[in-house]
Amino acid sequence: MKYLKIIAILTFSVLLYSCEDDKEQRVAQAKRIERQNDSIVKALAKNWKFNVPSPTAKVQQQIDNWGEWEQLKSELLQRPAGDLATYRQKTKDLVRKAELARNTIPAAFRKPQVSSRFDVLVTKIKSLHTFVSVDPVSPKKVFEIMGSVNYEAASIFNQFDEMIRIKEIPKEIGEAEMLRALDTVRHANPDAQPQPPTTTTPQRPQRSLSPGHGGFIKKQN
Repeated sequence: MKYLKIIAILTFSVLLYSCEDDKEQRVAQAKRIERQNDSIVKALAKNWKFNVPSPTAKVQQQIDNWGEWEQLKSELLQRPAGDLATYRQKTKDLVRKAELARNTIPAAFRKPQVSSRFDVLVTKIKSLHTFVSVDPVSPKKVFEIMGSVNYEAASIFNQFDEMIRIKEIPKEIGEAEMLRALDTVRHANPDAQPQPPTTTTPQRPQRSLSPGHGGFIKKQN
């Protein structure tokens, strides 16, 4: 019995020591993660900045009532303050507002070349949310994606400018007058317009009678 008590005491001591050691390791690991996250948050806070493009006066006229873009722009310019959870919520809000802006593009710019650029912008912002949500966060990767978001936003507004410039290009001298004159002629004399050719049935050539084909030759005296 004495030996059994000694063995039990030793076993209990080993288990107690093991539990204490595991607890210390968990505490140490938690402190390391906390220090790492603090370092990440400081890096994010120092470099978290989006460059929102400034529209030209003519573009601004077309987007004055585009409230969804204003909300996205405001979200981009507002810098988060707090722990990693704050940055994760920020990127989640950016995704939602970017999708709303994409789905409400003004009619003047609702063209495939604009929609495709907005699709890329939304994809980049979703990627930003993904990389901010993982553990551990890679600030370098986050900043690379933020640079891509800036680039895509600028690309959208460059496309807006290009569309307005193309729309304002004047026609060649005399082209407008010529088109109006042709249109007037067509309306005044519709019979003068080219008509599709009529289909006629071709006549079959008549066959002449010849020797050996049912004819005859008159015999001379």
